[in-house]
Amino acid sequence: MRLWWLMLPAALFGQGAGQVQFRDLGPMRPDRRPAISCRELLSLTGFEFSVVSARVVAGTSDAPEHCRVRLFTQPELNIEVNLPTDWNGRLYMFGNGGWAGEAFDTSGRATNRARGLKAGFATASTDTGHSAAAEPGASFALNRQKLLDYGFRSLHLTAEAAKTMARAYYGMAPAKSYYEGCSQGGRQGLTLAQRFPNDFDGIVAGAPALNQTGTHLSRAYWMRAMNENPFPASKLPLLAERVYAFCDAKDGLKDGLIDDPRRCGFKASRDLPRCVAGSDRPDCFTSNEIASLERIYSDVVSKGERFFPGWPVGAEVIGPNGKSGWLGQEVVDADGRSAWAFYGHNFLEFVVPATRTRPDAADAKRLFSRVDVANDPPDVEDAHDIIDANDPNLSAFRKHGGKLLLYYGWADPQLNPMMGVEYYEQVVRAMGPTTGDFARLFMVPGMFHCGGGVGTSVFDAASPVVQWVEGGKSPNRIEAARVVDGKVLRTRPLCPYPQAARYKGAGSIDDAANFTCANP
Repeated sequence: MRLWWLMLPAALFGQGAGQVQFRDLGPMRPDRRPAISCRELLSLTGFEFSVVSARVVAGTSDAPEHCRVRLFTQPELNIEVNLPTDWNGRLYMFGNGGWAGEAFDTSGRATNRARGLKAGFATASTDTGHSAAAEPGASFALNRQKLLDYGFRSLHLTAEAAKTMARAYYGMAPAKSYYEGCSQGGRQGLTLAQRFPNDFDGIVAGAPALNQTGTHLSRAYWMRAMNENPFPASKLPLLAERVYAFCDAKDGLKDGLIDDPRRCGFKASRDLPRCVAGSDRPDCFTSNEIASLERIYSDVVSKGERFFPGWPVGAEVIGPNGKSGWLGQEVVDADGRSAWAFYGHNFLEFVVPATRTRPDAADAKRLFSRVDVANDPPDVEDAHDIIDANDPNLSAFRKHGGKLLLYYGWADPQLNPMMGVEYYEQVVRAMGPTTGDFARLFMVPGMFHCGGGVGTSVFDAASPVVQWVEGGKSPNRIEAARVVDGKVLRTRPLCPYPQAARYKGAGSIDDAANFTCANP
């Protein structure tokens, strides 16, 4: 294994793709130094935005000297732009997570900013128009303009503001512009490619929440079943053990990973040990528990048609923290929390007019029990237009010369990885057999949401996009590692879908050199 894996920072899980963006880029020659002082950017205040502050920040071991600019635009949109004294001539913007609204100095965002600046990029980010501290969850969505800002407006305005700042500060606009994000940030990346195809030359969209309306309604459907037939957290290790015993070797290599859960064929009602009627033991599953699992693993059907893909197996596994990927997601944790319940409830309570006016809207369990997704789902067309990013027609982005790199963890317990697979297949159908010339998807076996899990979840997806845009080097393979407690336990290549990593038949299964990318 190569030693550079051992030089990873302690805080791996920032908002950026693969947690080590620009690691593989190599040195980039500074292209331009400032043409004016940092303070002179204050004069750019105008109708479109106000420049709140512009200050020089001294260099540290984490980031070089730079000019930090804070901007504000109506109604409550905050933007931050950072301009390094030694600039490589490029812009790097990164996205948000969850319902957005994060402060700019939260750990993940500060890490992304520092990595971009260290590589010589001007960086940009936004809170999307609200503060998560003041308006937690999706409560901001009661204000329609804030919902529009969250959905798409803030992204374009941030890109435009950053380019304006760079043009004024350096005397030239960025030669190339790049965006990356995961989860909500991944959805934002696809929104930029679809709505604003000329804003960025390269986009990394990790685990994109591209079908938010379908995701949230399906969470309500699944959580209703989990509330009616709770699945105990104590049985998650047994569930994971049974799933992986059934599926692990289906790809021809028993390595603790499920290469592609679609080829597993696992069925809870058939393949799990069932408790004797009327009994409940730790080594078996009751009929009610199996019923809940069957519902989660099965497609959501609404009005007789497939509405949303069922959950693929794999996320049940115990991660490096000793906890199942399902804990705190599908299954409530010790404090009674569930991300599925939180996001689904916020969507119904604040975003969908038909459900937020119900007298029981503040009670998640009661609201889930009254929302009939299967027979009479609420109208979410307006929300779909604002917060979804599932248009497969990327012809304008392709015409611009843009490159899109998508990735998803096959064991993502929060956002269904089938969204990524099915969207990419739709793009291929819409854009034709040469889609891989500008858009590629990389699936990561065993990876949880934006990182973690039992897969090789540490990788640099940003550098391949820069090299693709500027050097015409298509990403045919991305080197990835599994890192636990600072130690590299395994390396594997990530392959452009539908290819997957295949063992050559000799050497350690923990060394990427012994794997090649091949079609299934």
